[in-house]
Amino acid sequence: MQLSKKFIKNIIGLSFISSFAISAPSIANTLTDAELQNAIEAKLTVQLESADVAAYTAEFLMNEILTWKGEELPMNEVNSILAYAFGNRVMSNGNQVPGPMNEALADTVVEIYKQTGKPVYAQWEIAQSIGDRIPAKHLFSIDPKIAPDGTLTYLSTNGVAEEAVKQSGGDMGKTVVVGFYEHSLRTIITSKRFGIDAYAPEGIKLPHDYDEQSGQGWTRDAKTFVIHEVSNRAANERNRLIEIATSEGK
Repeated sequence: MQLSKKFIKNIIGLSFISSFAISAPSIANTLTDAELQNAIEAKLTVQLESADVAAYTAEFLMNEILTWKGEELPMNEVNSILAYAFGNRVMSNGNQVPGPMNEALADTVVEIYKQTGKPVYAQWEIAQSIGDRIPAKHLFSIDPKIAPDGTLTYLSTNGVAEEAVKQSGGDMGKTVVVGFYEHSLRTIITSKRFGIDAYAPEGIKLPHDYDEQSGQGWTRDAKTFVIHEVSNRAANERNRLIEIATSEGK
């Protein structure tokens, strides 16, 4: 039986893909972060025609694009818990309700509270989902402002961190930050920017299942949110560079 050229090409193609799929993780595991950054920098030096810009961009990509996990804190060192909401559900009458992603975050907070017994500062969607599972004396809700027309004013990640600092009196100690998995690192970095000694919770699996009916379009699936997150991180870095240049009179 004679095989067609097209069939043979398909078999070769499938074999290559299978080989790549098997070898890619092992190849990645053999590279240290330093080696990977050097490789990216070398590629960008050619593309950007500037060694200085390439080095800066490679470092940014390593720290802000290729890193998604924050430093972890053991449960026995926790002094407080800070929880950031993710998405919501919008009812037919326009009212916002927590939705399943925030309910999952609430379950995670309760799990950590049971292990630590430490005070919880939670965005309202999570606090509402927690209910009476955490004593009122230990649960502090971070609520949005209500506009004159009765609608809720969106509370940003920065706004949550700022309000948590106010409610705590400025001393939260070592804080484990609970956020949706892909959102987690930015919530930790933002918390640190507001003076919070923030970490990811060690030994705790953060929620990872998306809600296709979320009221926020960028939180309905992982691909869309990752791009949204990358753009946020890039915008934050852009603003930092502008502030530096402005302060230097450039």
